[in-house]
Amino acid sequence: MRTKLFFSAIAWFVAICFAVSPAAALARAPSLHLPTNESVQVVRTVMTTPDDKIDFAKAKLTFDRIYDPTTDVAGRLKDIDAMTQTIRTMAGTSAPARLRLIMLRKYIYEAGAWNNNKPFQYDLSDPFGHKPANRLLSTYLVTHHGNCVSMPILFVALAQRLGLNATLSTAPNHMFVKYMDDVTGKTINLETTSGAYPARDVYIRQNMPMTDEAIANGIYMKTLSKKEALAVMADLVIEHAFATGQYQQGWDIANVISPYYPNNLSALLAPTNAALGLIQTEFLSKYPTKADIPPQLMDRFNFLEKAVPGALNHAYALGWRETDGEKQPAAVPPSTNPH
Repeated sequence: MRTKLFFSAIAWFVAICFAVSPAAALARAPSLHLPTNESVQVVRTVMTTPDDKIDFAKAKLTFDRIYDPTTDVAGRLKDIDAMTQTIRTMAGTSAPARLRLIMLRKYIYEAGAWNNNKPFQYDLSDPFGHKPANRLLSTYLVTHHGNCVSMPILFVALAQRLGLNATLSTAPNHMFVKYMDDVTGKTINLETTSGAYPARDVYIRQNMPMTDEAIANGIYMKTLSKKEALAVMADLVIEHAFATGQYQQGWDIANVISPYYPNNLSALLAPTNAALGLIQTEFLSKYPTKADIPPQLMDRFNFLEKAVPGALNHAYALGWRETDGEKQPAAVPPSTNPH
């Protein structure tokens, strides 16, 4: 899982003063907010689903289809329904929640006839899902090799169908499961990249450092509501838009999900990533210097220029740091050698 800046602060500084190609006039002045497209409407439709109608599996597959139009949503949902029925059979009629959880864990992580002796495993070749295709739910269902995005999402999708109270949560560059135990009433972290066994908060924080402020403000470690979980699932769609140069689309999608999870990191950083990309495509590639920008386009340029530090400063105030998740080297004790 990656939530990052697609451009460096240096790139922003360069964007303000220089360009990389000869000047060229625009046909007309762009508006501050450009038109949205079909992908934005798909995300909006998913996000406006009533809570009691939200299907985690369907939502994830719908978002995946934006990235890969060949995604067979109906077919993969049938696969997940079949998996659910097998788990119910393994648990038995009227099984308590804890037994259903045990059988869910067994189905996924232990080899047996239920999974054709092919348990679902952590993909050590791409553990963080740096390759977007590896974060698709369909990829995980076919290969049985997943990462810190596909593994927790399949787990909560199956848990939802089994009537278990589970949702997603995040840490820096990571996603895991929050399970609400119906007996104790306690919420437990489940690490789905490691057998879906409990993981204490302190363990997660030691391995993926983050600030207290980021936790207090709900950027990390939050027990996400259904709508907030959908917002996190949509991160792939935002990233895909930026990676393919569709900067306004990525920004518009972030604006769609932001009301449901204002402190979702992808949405927080989207204005910076989008504005830098748009400065490049609308201005850097057309005008040698800022002074060459036509007067009628300056409102647009100023709007984009202000968006870059504005979004960064807001995320920083909430506790985000670009080094989140990176372990700092141990301090070297001072030398006692007098020489």
